Amino acid sequence: MKNLFKFSLVLGVALLTMNVHASDIDFSLGVKKEEGRIITIVLNDAKKMDLSIYDVKNRLIHSENVASQKVINRTYDLKDLPEGTYYLEAESELKISRYKISVVGSTAVLSETAISDIYKPVFIEKDGLLTVSFINSQKSSATIKIYDHEDNEVYDSGLLKDQKVSKSFDLSNIKSDGYTFVINYDDKSFMKSF
Repeated sequence: MKNLFKFSLVLGVALLTMNVHASDIDFSLGVKKEEGRIITIVLNDAKKMDLSIYDVKNRLIHSENVASQKVINRTYDLKDLPEGTYYLEAESELKISRYKISVVGSTAVLSETAISDIYKPVFIEKDGLLTVSFINSQKSSATIKIYDHEDNEVYDSGLLKDQKVSKSFDLSNIKSDGYTFVINYDDKSFMKSF
């Protein structure tokens, strides 16, 4: 009976952990087919996405917004691209994932695993306090700045290098009709106005 209880407890914790991790999934990308320089991708668990292709110098080659209530399928013909390395960037409301595309000879290969995931900042407003949280997975230099409605800087966090950043602000101290948060990390800039 004691062993059955221990087993049930371990199983319960394992199932709870799996459920928590499954709910953290924003979207998943799968390579449906690669044929020559044509790649077909499937995005699961995605309702609205921005898809972009960049070259190795981070110059935008193609961009589109896609939406679906079920599964998003996209096919890209890369025959006009010279040989080299490219990146497919998939951006949802919660994160930006980057995938490597290798174009060699008459073939194009897309990695199924993201080479980077950047999670967007989360804003929670409650009882006059606004909390900004984000995961700085690369521990890159991050900053949080707040501007009033006349674009005057009213707050500068200085450099933040923590992996998990969470700051709360009492907005009643800011005498403004509106304010904009600008958060920079992982070579990306995120803005949100209130």
